[in-house]
Amino acid sequence: MTYSEVEEIFCLTEDRKYKYFFNRVAESEQVCGLKDKNGWITISDDKGRTLMPLWPSYEFAKYCKENQWKETEIESIDVYEFLEYWLEGMKRDGCRILVFADTSCGGISVDALEFKNELEVFLSTNSSN
Repeated sequence: MTYSEVEEIFCLTEDRKYKYFFNRVAESEQVCGLKDKNGWITISDDKGRTLMPLWPSYEFAKYCKENQWKETEIESIDVYEFLEYWLEGMKRDGCRILVFADTSCGGISVDALEFKNELEVFLSTNSSN
């Protein structure tokens, strides 16, 4: 995927980006986040809520790493591990998912359990297995 193709996806409407995210995650069976020396990157929204930026593949995380979070490393998380072990704990800790975070800290903010339910349904109905 080229740099300009990545930029084109970032320019899609929120609805189309969200669908693209789920489709790519179903294909790759992973999500990507960024870590620094202190752990996983999170940001706060204008309501003071904690958000964890996630991308559906390495290329999108790399784009944001290079353009905003230069001192980070890209980490992949197995999507099934993420569903089973991460999302309920994130909800408990008050952390939301920021789907397709962009270089201006925009993205699609989703409640962790809502995200979990939507992704489980999507994977069960769109699995290639």
